[in-house]
Amino acid sequence: MTAAVFLDRDGVINQGVMDEEDGAFESPYHADDVVLEDRAVEGLRVLEGLGVPLIVASNQPAAAKGRVSLAELWEVHERVIALLGEEGIVLTDWRYCFHHPTGTVPQLSGPCPCRKPQAGLLRAAAERHGIDLERSWMIGDTDRDVGAGKAAGARTVLLENPRSAHKRSGEAGEAFLARDLAAAAAIVVAEAGKG
Repeated sequence: MTAAVFLDRDGVINQGVMDEEDGAFESPYHADDVVLEDRAVEGLRVLEGLGVPLIVASNQPAAAKGRVSLAELWEVHERVIALLGEEGIVLTDWRYCFHHPTGTVPQLSGPCPCRKPQAGLLRAAAERHGIDLERSWMIGDTDRDVGAGKAAGARTVLLENPRSAHKRSGEAGEAFLARDLAAAAAIVVAEAGKG
C-alpha cells in the first residue's frame, strides 16, 4: 500500500470567489470564475516529486443549496483540470461530496458519510487506489479538511488562506500550518524525508 496526498480544492488549488448572498468567499459557481491559487502549481509540482497519488477531496454543496446546477459544478471541475493541464499537472483522482445537511434539493440533502469532516471521501479513494491512510496527508484550508484528515488517520496541514479565514476556528488540531500549497508541499516533503 502507498501513501497519498489528499487536497482540498477551493482555497488550496483554485481561488474562492465572493458569494454576494453569503458575503464570504466560497467555491466558484461558474467555469469562467476559476483562477488558480498563487503558488498552487509550484506546490503540486513538488508533491508530484514524491511519486504518490495526489487526490482532491472537496465538499461542493452549491447544487444542494439550489445556487447552481450539478452540470455547472462539473464545468468548474473541468476548468480546474484544464488550467492544471496547461501547466502539465494531472492529478490521480477527484472526489466530491455534493450533499448538504440542510440543502433545498431533496436528492442532495441530508447527512452523508462523504461530507467532510467525515472521512468518507478519503476512505473511498484509499480503497480504490490501495492507499495507507496512516502514511498519508490531508492538505486543506478549513477546519472540515483537518477533521476529515484526522478522522481518516492521516497527517494534516492547514493552509492559512485569508479568503477562507471564516472557515477556521483556530482549534482544528492540525499537525502543521502553512501559508499556501507550496509551503505545505515543502512540509510534506521534509517529513517524508524523515521516514
